Amino acid sequence: MKLDYRKLGLRCGMEIHQQLDTAKKLFCACPARFSASEHCCEMKRKMHAVTGEMGKIDEAAMHEFMRDREFLYRIYHSENCLVETDSEPPHSLNMEALITTLKAALMLNCEIPDEVHVMRKTVIDGSNTGGFQRTLIAGLNGRLKAGNCQVGITNVCLEEDSAQILEKGRDMTVYGLDRLGIPLIEIGTTPDIHTPDDAKYIAEKIGMLLRSTGKAKRGIGTIRQDINVSIAGGARIEIKGAQELRLIPKLVQNEVMRQLSILEIGRVLKKRGFRKVVSKIKNVATLFRKTENKIMKGKQVFAILVPGFEGMLARKITDTRTLGNEIANYVKVKAGIPGIIHSDENLQKYRLDNEFIEIGKKLGAKKGDTVIIMAAEKDLAKETAGAIEERINQFMEGVPREVRRALDNGDTEYMRPMPGAERMYPETDVTSIRISSGMLSEIREDLPEIWDNRIKRIAKSYSISHEMSRQLVQAGHDEVFERLSKKFDPKLVSNVLLSSFREMEKEGLDTRVITEKHLSDIFGLVVKKAIAKEALSAMLRKVVKSPAKSLQELAGTVKSLDVPDLEKLIVKVIESKKELLKNPRREKVYMGLVMKEVRGEVDGKTVMETLVRVLKKY
Repeated sequence: MKLDYRKLGLRCGMEIHQQLDTAKKLFCACPARFSASEHCCEMKRKMHAVTGEMGKIDEAAMHEFMRDREFLYRIYHSENCLVETDSEPPHSLNMEALITTLKAALMLNCEIPDEVHVMRKTVIDGSNTGGFQRTLIAGLNGRLKAGNCQVGITNVCLEEDSAQILEKGRDMTVYGLDRLGIPLIEIGTTPDIHTPDDAKYIAEKIGMLLRSTGKAKRGIGTIRQDINVSIAGGARIEIKGAQELRLIPKLVQNEVMRQLSILEIGRVLKKRGFRKVVSKIKNVATLFRKTENKIMKGKQVFAILVPGFEGMLARKITDTRTLGNEIANYVKVKAGIPGIIHSDENLQKYRLDNEFIEIGKKLGAKKGDTVIIMAAEKDLAKETAGAIEERINQFMEGVPREVRRALDNGDTEYMRPMPGAERMYPETDVTSIRISSGMLSEIREDLPEIWDNRIKRIAKSYSISHEMSRQLVQAGHDEVFERLSKKFDPKLVSNVLLSSFREMEKEGLDTRVITEKHLSDIFGLVVKKAIAKEALSAMLRKVVKSPAKSLQELAGTVKSLDVPDLEKLIVKVIESKKELLKNPRREKVYMGLVMKEVRGEVDGKTVMETLVRVLKKY
């Protein structure tokens, strides 16, 4: 389904959260890292919603409080102290993290405040032991241009990362405290993004800018994107936790489709003369005494009737979700019940055809009505019915404002209500810090080279392609590449850092044990012709497996295959499997067969180039 996003009034803003690679956490001297050891002890807590400075309780905080959950925290000996357990006040602010944040703010053309003040943001989902997150604003009113898209930067903040969820049950969530307190930059944009692809482009540009500081942590989970999406007639939805750039366009597209579908559902219901739901549960357990359905067998079963709602729960709101999925997810979050079954489903697969006919009679259902059942005790059934009623009635009013969780397939699910302004208040345990003009001047003089400029400069200076330069910078190999390329062939260096390293990582080899000195010495052996260029891959694998051995010793055990011999081997493989020549993917298929024969004796790029050349003769 092709959508005209500008015509639909798509407005999209981003919040980028990037962990910083500092030596210490934000408010204590504990190392800013995940623990490599088992936890040393545990503690339990419950959180309570309290009034903010304006005398109101934040809606999101009240939502979490009403869930009545308990939290278990795992504490780590080297990565935690009394600050993480909220047993002593925070220490002084990590200046390394603040300076990095100010650099990012300046690179985004932000106004810098004269003083930075730490604030508390109420968060009682258990992700912080104190019931709040500490945050400060380091930059305001910036701007960023990326291609044809220009957005404003509303704020650049420095905050402490939350604890990480390790296990989640109905009544208890288990958190690891090693992540709590790691410095985190948050960058918010104005809602001036108008296409899904532009959302990805802006997120990528901000991510590249943050990595330019040299202080951004790398790896899965170290950068997270929250996406705010709305359309004309819809509402602002915050999508939390997008970790992969490739998913961002899909997340935006699906949210647009979801909002359009909800608005259409509202129009259909009004046309039907649908009235707001008033849920009344009915105990129908006696109808399930002889049921073949294992979910309902031997359980308390309750049912509700939704007049005039037939067919609505089966309606698709995105390519992968129905309205029934949407309401079931809402019910799961609100009441904790794992699922519901309704008359819009294929009841044959549940073996519940007869039971639903009898339930319909008992509830006085008419043509056009919907019946929903749930297996639960009476109190939970009432809570579940109330959540169903609430969700359906929300859709009658339009698209509800809320926070949703990003899913791996590019869809989202309900998480909690949208928080309000009542959850922010000053942190009295940390003194404000004055940002002097002298301090800012020093930071400006030390601003890093922006990635775009760095990519262009490296490509030009070392006569490599722009794409290869981009890959080196993106992979974090650019500094090593520049130092090695001053002594050795840049194309050879880049091929090893990109192709050879990538191949070894696919094989599960840990390339981190290969040091810059290893590379320099190995390239030196190639220059001296102590080993052939084709033996580089084999040599690197030897280093990974035996990093303590001398390179001279390893070089004596390395076999290499020169190009003429490689051509002969490829011809032999092709002749033995000639039927594959008609395969549309023949290059890839033959590549796999040849690599099995030469693994470690020649790099993959040389194999592919030689294979393509040989195949042209057939």
